[in-house]
Amino acid sequence: MNLARKDLRILIGLLTSHADLNRHLCIMGIRRDSGCPLCQEEDDTSVHLIAQCSALMLLRKDIIGDFTLSLNMLSDIQWLLPRFAKASKRIYRP
Repeated sequence: MNLARKDLRILIGLLTSHADLNRHLCIMGIRRDSGCPLCQEEDDTSVHLIAQCSALMLLRKDIIGDFTLSLNMLSDIQWLLPRFAKASKRIYRP
């Protein structure tokens, strides 16, 4: 992969679920609420952000090409994940 260091950090964080999202921050004791601040429907996890959050459906369609994603599609679109994550404004540290 030919990614900048910041983009590689975002990609690895999303793929390992160690991104600065509320569920992970809650496990670390940094936050109390693990819910998604955008849709308030589910926990704020990497899978939710990438594939399921209803508040990001249009952005997901615009950048990745579909409103929702299956986990099987991740290997095909992983190079788009840093761009999508930055555009969602949900990654706290650049």
